[in-house]
Amino acid sequence: MEKDSALYQLMGIRMNSVMNGITNSDGEYQAIIRKSDEYSDKLDGMELPKEVRLLIDGYVSEQNALGSRYGMLAYLLGYSDCKEMLLEKCLSTEPQQMS
Repeated sequence: MEKDSALYQLMGIRMNSVMNGITNSDGEYQAIIRKSDEYSDKLDGMELPKEVRLLIDGYVSEQNALGSRYGMLAYLLGYSDCKEMLLEKCLSTEPQQMS
């Protein structure tokens, strides 16, 4: 799918504006943040060497990017499926031409 398509633009708008409000009010999302903060505090308390902290940070960042990308692709797939279903529905309800 082209990154300048209307679907990508819609996703960008929705993900960068509306999602902030949704995640701020979602209890499960907020619970995950709190749990993540607990792990972060424990890691900070271990006083690990800088190279170990950087390795952990790099790993966690890539895992976050992976999850985020998966979510974006799932969003695009869902909208693409909806578009296909709507087009199919529209095509099947159009009056058939007689030859």
